Amino acid sequence: MVGVSMRILSGFITILVWLLLTETFGSFAQNDVDCLRAIRSSLEDPLGYLGSWDFSNNSRTSICKLVGIECWHQDDNKILNIRLSDMGLKGSFPRGIVGCKSLTGLDLSRNGIKGNIPNDISKLIGFITSLDLSSNQLSGEIPVDLANCSFLNVLRLDSNHLTGQIPLQLNQLTRIKTFSVANNQLSGQVPTFANAHIPAQSYANNSGLCGGPLSPCRKLEG
Repeated sequence: MVGVSMRILSGFITILVWLLLTETFGSFAQNDVDCLRAIRSSLEDPLGYLGSWDFSNNSRTSICKLVGIECWHQDDNKILNIRLSDMGLKGSFPRGIVGCKSLTGLDLSRNGIKGNIPNDISKLIGFITSLDLSSNQLSGEIPVDLANCSFLNVLRLDSNHLTGQIPLQLNQLTRIKTFSVANNQLSGQVPTFANAHIPAQSYANNSGLCGGPLSPCRKLEG
């Protein structure tokens, strides 16, 4: 009887371990899956780089192995960074990114992303530390709400079609180390960052910018 009981217990443990492994390695974190699915559906992918993003029920591929995806750990399926640079992607900024709750880095540089940077961007990527939207076709003004992305270390918006002024409120980004808005159509005073020296080349080829490492701004007469 003891031998039978041990075999039954052993069999139960084997099934339990198999179920745990299936749950860990064979399924996705649903929020991150929904996030990636929303990104894929909102972007045009003429070169087919996102063709590997397979979320079918029959797929056992970890999302950590998908093109452009980096995870906190290969076994936990929680997205750390999304790096989709230079993939020929087109469309507007993917609002579905809000579903990637553990995301700290987003790189969509050197693509064909058009339209405005969302005015509520901090609600979409509030905990991000690195945002690179450089070398796209973004237009409109830089949203003031970027100042609420308080964890940002890197913010690159260079080589787009951005207009208007750089929000001075961005000086609230006390962790910023890299900031570039070169090659846009910006004007007005540049922000002063307390804990970073931003060189003049980060503002290059914007005919109307002044202050900081650039020429002093003219005082208004009157």
